[in-house]
Amino acid sequence: MARKTISLPDELAEFVDENHINLSRFVQDKLKELSNNEKENEEVDEDEAKEIASKLRQLGYL
Repeated sequence: MARKTISLPDELAEFVDENHINLSRFVQDKLKELSNNEKENEEVDEDEAKEIASKLRQLGYL
């Protein structure tokens, strides 16, 4: 797993420490949530839909 570094203002760093927040897990969960929301919001345009349908027909699914 890749490691990244973030900087926090002192007051946020204190908040994280005082509340025993696992910052790594928190950030991972939020990034996954954002990624999933972005994927759900992606729309397929008409040309892409036709291309997908064509490939599914070729594979015998349609």
